Amino acid sequence: MDGNGAALIAAGAAVLASAATGLATALAAQIQARASHQTQLAQLEHTKTQDRYAQRRQAYADFVKSVGILHSHLADLASVAGSASVFHEKQQQARADRAVLMSATHVAFLEGPAPVGERVRDLYNSVDRYWASVDRLHKAACDGHGEATQDRRQQMITIRNESRRLRDLFVEAARGALGDA
Repeated sequence: MDGNGAALIAAGAAVLASAATGLATALAAQIQARASHQTQLAQLEHTKTQDRYAQRRQAYADFVKSVGILHSHLADLASVAGSASVFHEKQQQARADRAVLMSATHVAFLEGPAPVGERVRDLYNSVDRYWASVDRLHKAACDGHGEATQDRRQQMITIRNESRRLRDLFVEAARGALGDA
């Protein structure tokens, strides 16, 4: 083999080595790009999950807060049940807060999942019953029926306590749903 043949073989080997290096570099770049893309997708999914969790948590918190506010207003109303003017004055704010509760109920119900939605519905309905019982107490107190007023007050306390129990069940279901998120 002469010098030209050796040079030709060396040049061919260099070209093959360069091609192999280029191919390996291209494959490594593709693998790195895929890994980077997968990392970005995972980060995006994590962000979406965290946002979903925060949205759900806020809906649950707004709902239970609205329940608490309305419970407080209803207790205020019960304390002035015999005074028509004071009762009606306090009832206006309670009505506004009841509308806020209605909105929060819809949002919390839509956030789900189904077990939480059921607890939302149960709790809202119990607050509604509590509202009605306070109204019945007010009517009995304003009509001057002492025995009926006492009966209505006892019914109201029973309904209020049931509502509190249902609030606790809602919180338990919400915590379970947030633990799954």
